[in-house]
Amino acid sequence: MTEDRFVFRGRLEEDSLPEMLATIHRYRVPGVMEVSREEVSKRVYILDGDVIFADSTDPEERLGTMLVEEGRISGVQLEVSSDELERSKGKRHGEILVDLGFLPAEELGPAVRRQVQRILWDLFNWDSGTVSFQVGRFREDEVFKITIPTPRAVLDGCRRIADGRRVTARLGGRNALIHPLPPPKSLAGLRLQRGERELLEMVDGRKTLFELCEGGPFSAGINARILFAFAALRLVEVEHRQPSGVRIQVRRSGGEPDGER
Repeated sequence: MTEDRFVFRGRLEEDSLPEMLATIHRYRVPGVMEVSREEVSKRVYILDGDVIFADSTDPEERLGTMLVEEGRISGVQLEVSSDELERSKGKRHGEILVDLGFLPAEELGPAVRRQVQRILWDLFNWDSGTVSFQVGRFREDEVFKITIPTPRAVLDGCRRIADGRRVTARLGGRNALIHPLPPPKSLAGLRLQRGERELLEMVDGRKTLFELCEGGPFSAGINARILFAFAALRLVEVEHRQPSGVRIQVRRSGGEPDGER
């Protein structure tokens, strides 16, 4: 990093990761977000507001481990390339896999993208941990650059949140009214998918979270998760209301119900 200045420190128990990412994108701030809990630390590199790389200390999220799981390299090739990595200075594992002929050069970029997405999507399911954001531009050799537009990362990441109860709580409960907002200028390049557009068009300031989840184009659980992403991106805002007798059931991403609210 060319600077050493933190502009944000917080905890996931209190601060929403989607909102933090959306805020960074809105102001186009370059830097590194680091999220840590227990012995695992993940870093998300951001340039011009968009995600360009991520890494993790979790051995299960290493590039080589992922490629073995996918059947793209063998366990023996992983051992050989890992030994070569220890002997090499300034090289990344992906480069070594290509140099050794274990991975075609044209597959390296897509593989790194899948690895970065795996790290990101897992973060959306963390409900505890410390977060810091360090402003500054990093050296070109620090990262293997890809580009994942942050608004799309927020939408796709929120859809992968496993615990629907977290989503409902963040949105203020089943009786919360959801109001539309004028799209921020920072989202001019965002292209919503068909179902996402349909759900956003349903938001009129009169429908509750329950009504939008039940009447939206996806399952109730997915509708809730997309609305959570919309709120983080400031496409909608939430008005909290007093509880009523209406119940909403948000299912886990695997299809099992979380229970009635």
